[in-house]
Amino acid sequence: MSTETPQRYSKLVISLHWAIAVLLLAEFILGFATRYIPASLWPRIIGWHMPLGGLILVLMIGRILVYRRTPHPKPATTGSPLLDKIGVLTHYLLYLFAILTPLAGIALASSYNLLPAKFGSLAVFFTFLAPLHKLIAPALALLITLHISAAFYHQLIRKDNLLSRMWYGK
Repeated sequence: MSTETPQRYSKLVISLHWAIAVLLLAEFILGFATRYIPASLWPRIIGWHMPLGGLILVLMIGRILVYRRTPHPKPATTGSPLLDKIGVLTHYLLYLFAILTPLAGIALASSYNLLPAKFGSLAVFFTFLAPLHKLIAPALALLITLHISAAFYHQLIRKDNLLSRMWYGK
């Protein structure tokens, strides 16, 4: 096995990244749609929103596990230690919020008896977490916007071809 630091992430990490990105986009569209559609359509929207959120949770946990077990490139640099620290913090918060949002969604669904499962001693935790779904999701959207903006900064301003690390290729 090579000890050389790779220039790209593994194909599995890349696939999980983009699958989660597409699912998150779908989730935001579905979640915000409930504000603008008649209440009679909510069950259909929520019927898609809930399982997609659960899938994101599973994929995020899988992504973290795969990332920890596969070689990956060194952290990107902006040339500014402060911006580099903000980038690291943003990534940690992205992971945290991408996991907390579906957990809070499960709690919210549970509080409306939309889930067949009963959570026993976790019910107290879920009671606290349920109202956070509507706060965490917009914060996650802001973090994603920051993440995308940083990627474009690297690609278009710094011209360091950072996006190639998170795309398929040689």
